[in-house]
Amino acid sequence: MGVTLAVAMAVVWNGAAAQEQDGTQEQDGTAAAGPLDAVTPGEQPIAFSHARHVEQAGVDCQFCHAYARRGPVAGIPSVERCVGCHRSILTERPEIAKVLDYWERETPIPWIRIHNLPDYVRFSHKAHVRTGIDCAECHGDVGRMDIAAQVESLSMGWCVDCHTAREASRDCLVCHY
Repeated sequence: MGVTLAVAMAVVWNGAAAQEQDGTQEQDGTAAAGPLDAVTPGEQPIAFSHARHVEQAGVDCQFCHAYARRGPVAGIPSVERCVGCHRSILTERPEIAKVLDYWERETPIPWIRIHNLPDYVRFSHKAHVRTGIDCAECHGDVGRMDIAAQVESLSMGWCVDCHTAREASRDCLVCHY
């Protein structure tokens, strides 16, 4: 990670930490909780804000989801990826303490998948990224979301409409085994 990005992230988050010390509470309204607390169904194990990382700190989608340009699955970032920055940035924050606790326990963060396709669909992020399709076209403007949500149906009809509009292959074997 470049020094400029690390400095930018520290400046943005230190400003957010100062706001919290002034008495303003996090957007999600959570109080400090112990590491590895139970997660309510539909809730992520760590209150992760894409908006804070993308909009405020300028982190590119593929920095955390590095497999998107190299393979079929974008991948959910490993604890090691998170700790790469947060070993020294905002370590006193409760949500970062959870990340560091997973790291020390050598346990993956049990993220709950938001975008999921049926097993019989063969989808390649790599093919889409390499043709210049922006992540937001399928995932919505995740960079402005505090809580990631699926905004498109990702149904077969939706995909076929996109392939038709872009004059991409509509051969069944492109997406189905």
